[in-house]
Amino acid sequence: MKISTATLKNTLRKVIDMITAEKVYKDILKMPVPEREKLFATIARHGFEKKLYTHGEVFDDIRKSPFSLKEAAEYLEVAEITVRRWVKAGKLDYTRIGKNFAFNPDELKAIKKNIGRN
Repeated sequence: MKISTATLKNTLRKVIDMITAEKVYKDILKMPVPEREKLFATIARHGFEKKLYTHGEVFDDIRKSPFSLKEAAEYLEVAEITVRRWVKAGKLDYTRIGKNFAFNPDELKAIKKNIGRN
């Protein structure tokens, strides 16, 4: 059975698109509810102004404000005590706002990527 190059490329493109959509959906389900709300508000605001968006265009606007300890733990999908241990061990930078921890969203995104690779 012979398959044309165009048919093969089209099939692969569909598979890649499907995997990407499933991954994005799973990532959205892992997000804290307030972040999901912001994501959907961003999508509603910007809609489908163009056909293709970069990852940064879609996800960089999701969170700019610092995460609390609880939010960081939810986002990283670990227990709060794990985040505290990482802070104590110097593996995770933070700032203090009163008695509370505040975590940089960009750093948490990078850590989450690394966790996914392990």
